[in-house]
Amino acid sequence: MGLLSAVGVSVFYTFSVSSIIPVLKIIFAEHETLVDWLHRVEVEHRLQVNLGADLPDSPEGLDIVSLPVDSAHGEVLSAGCRLRSLDGERYGSYELMERLAETPAESVRLGVISGAGPPQEITLSLSPQDWWWPMARRVAHSMPSGQSPAARFNMLTIVMGAVVVIALLGGICRFLNDGMVATAVQRGLHDLRTRLAAHTLQLPVAWHASQPAGDTLARFANDINKVQVGMSTLLGKVVREPLKAVGVLTLTLLIDWRMLIIGVVGLPIGAVIIRSFGKLVKRAQRQASQSWGRLLDHLGERLAGIRVVKACNMEEAERQRFEAEGQQLTRAQTHIELVDAASNPVLETLASLAISAFILYGGMRVFQHELEPHLFFGAVICLGGIFDPLRKMSNVNNRLQAAEASARRLFELLSQTTEEEEEERSAAIELPPFREQIEFRDVSFYYPINPDREVLREVNLRVNRGQVVALVGPNGSGKTTLMSLLLRFFEPTSGQILIDGQPIRECSLNSLRAQIGLVTQDAVVFSDTVRGNIAYGVGDVPDEELQRAARLAHIDDFVSKLSVQQNGRLLSGYDAPINGRTLSGGQRQRLVLARVILRSPPILILDEATSQVDSESEQRIREALTHVMRDRTTFIIAHRFSTIAHADLIVVLNEGEVVGRGTHDELLSECPFYVTLVETQFAHGG
Repeated sequence: MGLLSAVGVSVFYTFSVSSIIPVLKIIFAEHETLVDWLHRVEVEHRLQVNLGADLPDSPEGLDIVSLPVDSAHGEVLSAGCRLRSLDGERYGSYELMERLAETPAESVRLGVISGAGPPQEITLSLSPQDWWWPMARRVAHSMPSGQSPAARFNMLTIVMGAVVVIALLGGICRFLNDGMVATAVQRGLHDLRTRLAAHTLQLPVAWHASQPAGDTLARFANDINKVQVGMSTLLGKVVREPLKAVGVLTLTLLIDWRMLIIGVVGLPIGAVIIRSFGKLVKRAQRQASQSWGRLLDHLGERLAGIRVVKACNMEEAERQRFEAEGQQLTRAQTHIELVDAASNPVLETLASLAISAFILYGGMRVFQHELEPHLFFGAVICLGGIFDPLRKMSNVNNRLQAAEASARRLFELLSQTTEEEEEERSAAIELPPFREQIEFRDVSFYYPINPDREVLREVNLRVNRGQVVALVGPNGSGKTTLMSLLLRFFEPTSGQILIDGQPIRECSLNSLRAQIGLVTQDAVVFSDTVRGNIAYGVGDVPDEELQRAARLAHIDDFVSKLSVQQNGRLLSGYDAPINGRTLSGGQRQRLVLARVILRSPPILILDEATSQVDSESEQRIREALTHVMRDRTTFIIAHRFSTIAHADLIVVLNEGEVVGRGTHDELLSECPFYVTLVETQFAHGG
């Protein structure tokens, strides 16, 4: 339907341009009416002769001005001959043209006078009528005839009415074309955005750790916007405007093909210029997209750490850094705009040269009486009608090249292998419910972006079901990384992790992560309701279970007091919308604990889970955790002695190696490094 509407735009555009020819004929003809002109054009075609234009009606017959070079009647007719009768009946020039144009016969007997010679009767064959003639004949017979001012004005009124109708139909087609293109583009972009978001969320944590967040956001914002412009241009202008040009081009060919050749000589030059400009835009767009990513990354980091920025009086310094990065983006964007701005003037200059040559050649033919003035002016307007779509196409290549550069960045993201695709390749199996033991066997790891620094080195550790294991050590010793390997956020460089003897690398991520609950130091709360945040990853749960988890995490007291006005509605309690900015650090931590309590996984990972709560809240949470940790295997990463004192097993890490393991009392007597930690780190941790 969109293509049909684009064809309709082309057809009605061609009709609107061609309407100038009858208008000029009506206004400037002295003797011929529009109907007479149609008759003359058809007779010239059927007899293969050139007749005098806009001559008064002569009772002496029809004068032949010249014969085309390829005329089939060159041997019996010549310039200066007069046709005075048809089948023995004499007619005036206009009536004779009408009868010759409308006769269905394939040959006629004409009375011809050549020079001073006597009249003679000759039989001439007639070419078939033009394909458009039957329709033109019906239209002509419905129009007013006569040369009086009133008749000519009535004819002009009819033609202009037809112009208005054509414009209306063309506008409807344009609306349908633009509307359908816009609908298709928006649906396509919706699918692309959704696919990109889903794909990005499924990418491994290792990819996210090495990818600047601002660059990823720039792909969703800036690059998708450029692709939208490119798709709209491709499905709109690239289809519609060439069709319009082809329609008017065909009309110009019918008027005079020689003039058209003169007018389109500059097209190859224009094509070369457009191609060159497109390459410049493509290169600049690639640079602009990369700059956008760096700019968003920089701004996002500073906004996230706005308190530190202000506390250090770094507002001006950060403004200068932002400005320096923004200058690179400005240069790239300015480059694109300048190339875009140069496209129209350059092509319009070429168009003016082509039109000048067109007019000079056409004017010469008018002066030599080889082309009628109204057809010449019609051809000039048709040429303008050709260059208008071409002018609109001048920046199309620039937009498509910019869209291609952005699309490459999007598909580069889509080409990254997701965790799900990796599982399909490795034929992952379902991990059975955890029953007995977790084992780290000779586990070593280094980050791909820094292969020279080994984060973990040959870690061996066995943890039985129900044990509480505390991981302690200085910052950077590998505690969080070890737990990240258990969750398969990363894969060990060497060695393996087993659950009940099954290597977790061979298991599906869903079945693995469904058995592990994670509470991190930077407790993540999403922009959602309290209910949605607690039930995150669980789905619909009974209110009783949700409220029980909230009570165990000691958040039911402040949740009951929540009340938010949104869109004229008062939302309170578990239906109140929240985000990370509306809750305190302790509240966020306890809400995340409620999320884990609701999931009730057999394995818990508490990474500094009580670091952002006050002493009172910590005591209450510890009571809740004592209940939740019962019969569950728990890994605790903490810097507070009170958090790890009652652990069944304390594992001491230093520079990626296990340097001690045992209970608190055992380590005090056997591990000097642990003693140092207790005296320094834990002494201040409470």
